[in-house]
Amino acid sequence: MKERHNLGPLCPNVAWTIVVVVVCIVAAGLPLTGHRIAVDNLALPVLGLSVLAAPLLLPRYRKDPRLSKTISSAVLLLLFSTAGAVLSYLVVATNAPLVDETLAMWDRALGFDWMAFSAWLHGRPWLMTSLNFAYASGLPQLAIVVIFLGISERHARLDEFLRLYFIAVLAAIAISGPFPAEGTWKYYDVDATVFDLASLSHFDLLRQGQMPAIPLGMASQGLVSIPSLHAAMALLLVYAMRRTALFPLFALLNAAMLLSTPTVGSHYLVDVIAGLGLMVCLIMIDRASQRRANISQPIDHQNGREMQLERQDFGTAPFDNQT
Repeated sequence: MKERHNLGPLCPNVAWTIVVVVVCIVAAGLPLTGHRIAVDNLALPVLGLSVLAAPLLLPRYRKDPRLSKTISSAVLLLLFSTAGAVLSYLVVATNAPLVDETLAMWDRALGFDWMAFSAWLHGRPWLMTSLNFAYASGLPQLAIVVIFLGISERHARLDEFLRLYFIAVLAAIAISGPFPAEGTWKYYDVDATVFDLASLSHFDLLRQGQMPAIPLGMASQGLVSIPSLHAAMALLLVYAMRRTALFPLFALLNAAMLLSTPTVGSHYLVDVIAGLGLMVCLIMIDRASQRRANISQPIDHQNGREMQLERQDFGTAPFDNQT
């Protein structure tokens, strides 16, 4: 379904501007903090970017609006993900005081017993297998959303998705700087034979100043505890697929992702709540901004109508009946 409305210069340029700013911050931050990019991890991201961008060198693909939008958005997502991961490492290296005790206290105040919840899940191997799959599906889902929205010509929706995702990631990184947490696995001293504690090894090394080389790609680790990026992403993925045939599947899969986040992702319950709250706020702010931008659009004299967004994409609330 092709989207006919015009968002003006606001939407796609925001995402590109964010990427340029983050790359500049990382480029300046690396020498200032005494860090560097691990050269042995550099080949895969460069190869990925080259393979993704290569079709745009051919006029037949560059002139196809569906392919060019899909490919350029994929390149943008990979660039941001790489730069954002490095930025998260630099922020963790600032070594601010840990807030795990506070987060655990908030969980208890909500009546949530992380150890009991984890034991209950691990007592049901079939459920843990499903939740592990759901948690690991985040990155593939990002790729599917970009491809689906790009090829189906929902380009305004794709711009919205990238914009919200980039801002959410940066907000989470910024919050995690003054409020770092090592996570529930380490706080509750879980069994290393059950949980992959090695996947959290970079956090302590960075805080101790023992990791000058920052890895890229699959070698990097998730370092943000509160707010949970998996929780924010789960909500955004469902929101991006609203009013499409894939919505039921994404809703089910991301409900499982949310359930998996405390145990599989080493998160406190309040991390998940904060991640959901962050994304709800960003969606509401973004929708209000787009409505205001649409109202200010000039009249399209050629078509004899105002260039306004269709209400089906920008209602009065993030999940109102019109969306």
